[in-house]
Amino acid sequence: MSTKRLVILIVGLIAAACVFGPAVAPTHAEDRPDTTLLLNLTTDDTWTATMALGYAGMVLEAGYPVVVFLNVRGVRVADKNFPPDRRGPGDQTPKELLEDLIANGATVYVCPMCSNNAGLTQADWIDGSKPGGPEVIKLQMAPATKVMSY
Repeated sequence: MSTKRLVILIVGLIAAACVFGPAVAPTHAEDRPDTTLLLNLTTDDTWTATMALGYAGMVLEAGYPVVVFLNVRGVRVADKNFPPDRRGPGDQTPKELLEDLIANGATVYVCPMCSNNAGLTQADWIDGSKPGGPEVIKLQMAPATKVMSY
C-alpha cells in the first residue's frame, strides 16, 4: 500500500472515530455519578406535569439524582389540595408522582414568590417540598446538571 493511501486510511479512521464517538455510551448512574437532572416544571397542566414527573421518576429509578423545581403555575402541583385529575397518561396524578419522587429521594423546590402569587403558602405544600432559592440557580448552572423544562 502506498504511503498516500495509508495516510488517507488513517485520516478516514480518525474522522470516523470523531464523528461516531465511542461505540457504547454510559447507561447507568455509576458511569456518570456526578450528573443530576434538574426538572424545571412551570405548568399545572395535568398531561404535561404527568409526563414530566413520570420521566423524572424513570431517571431517579435509573440511579441519577433528580431535583424538581416548581415555578410559575407549576407550584400548584405541590399543593396538598391539588385536584385529583387523572386525565393525563398513567394511573397517578401529578401530586402522587411528586410525592413518590420525594419518597424515593428526589429533592423538590418550590418558588416562594410564585407560590405566593398562586395564593399558596409553605403550609399548603406537600410534605418534603422546600422553598427554592440560590441553591436552585447554583445547581442549574453546574456543569454536570442536565436541565429539562416543561
